[in-house]
Amino acid sequence: MRQKTKPPELSKTKEFQQFKQAVHDAKRVLISTHALPDGDGLGAESAIFHYMKRAKKACRVYNPDPLPKRYQFLDPKKNALLGPGEVEIWDHFDLWIIVDTNDPRRLGKLWPELSLRAKKIVFLDHHPEIAGAHAIQYPPHASVLCDVQSSSIGELLHHIFEELNIAKINKDVALGLYVSVMTDTNSFRYARTTPNAHRIAAEMLEHEVNPEEVYQAIYSSKELSHLQLLGQLLQNTKVTSSGKIAWLEMGLDLRKKHRASADDTQSFLNLLLLLKDAEVVCLFREEDDNQIRVSIRSKGQIIINRVAMELGGGGHDYAAGLALSAPLDKTVTAVIDRLKTLVSNYEKFGKERI
Repeated sequence: MRQKTKPPELSKTKEFQQFKQAVHDAKRVLISTHALPDGDGLGAESAIFHYMKRAKKACRVYNPDPLPKRYQFLDPKKNALLGPGEVEIWDHFDLWIIVDTNDPRRLGKLWPELSLRAKKIVFLDHHPEIAGAHAIQYPPHASVLCDVQSSSIGELLHHIFEELNIAKINKDVALGLYVSVMTDTNSFRYARTTPNAHRIAAEMLEHEVNPEEVYQAIYSSKELSHLQLLGQLLQNTKVTSSGKIAWLEMGLDLRKKHRASADDTQSFLNLLLLLKDAEVVCLFREEDDNQIRVSIRSKGQIIINRVAMELGGGGHDYAAGLALSAPLDKTVTAVIDRLKTLVSNYEKFGKERI
């Protein structure tokens, strides 16, 4: 018999007990994740949706953006993971569960549209508290349930499901949990990967999740034009004189020329981690609304989320992001200058003093 994983201290907190009671009382549950959804948020949503359905709750998913093509295998009937205009939302609902963010601003138009319709709102997250979080206005019926030790929302949910114990995990729930854990650990390669992430993955395979099918669906989904775009970007990779920082710049015209969505380019940044000397890598991508979205990764020595927070973003110690309403060249200069200082301080003082 599988040994039950030990739930985190989070389960003893007031916030968790309130969430547990809210789930118990709820008849209508709405689930959302942040704009430009990723595998962590979408997998977590799918897992919650199917878990709540098994617990006999009326449940709907509603996101700021449509479901990216490569994650459509999570919703083969196209009736669960829905975006703007794809589902009718209740006038009132008992519980709004928001996953993979603690920042209402990342919900875009959904936040003002829906926050007053929910009796209770709970953010389920694993990111550090936002710098300047006091400036974010949470309504009195909203709370944040966060565990920064969890590698992914999937790992956090696995603990939560064990504590709630109102339904059994089946293949549909398991698939969502596996996608969340696998993608947010970069296939178990990131520094924040925990032993429990591997245990959860193994358990989900016991529920008949096929790891090869999941990997192929998510990562073997590129068109020829996307690879041509990647080739052009890699030919123009920029590095600092020391080689410690490397980055890619993707203007909107270039992305449109190659018929690539923002999600189609999400994995490009990981290739820069192959550079021997690079400690920090970035992708600067112009979005459809002309904002510049910046993704930053570290190989695990230099903590980079402080730079993202300084500029209004956030994330994990070694994987973070932000978006700026500024021209591409000015955004690149602002971020790279801060990262140069960060790397210089690390080399002088070490991780504990920067």
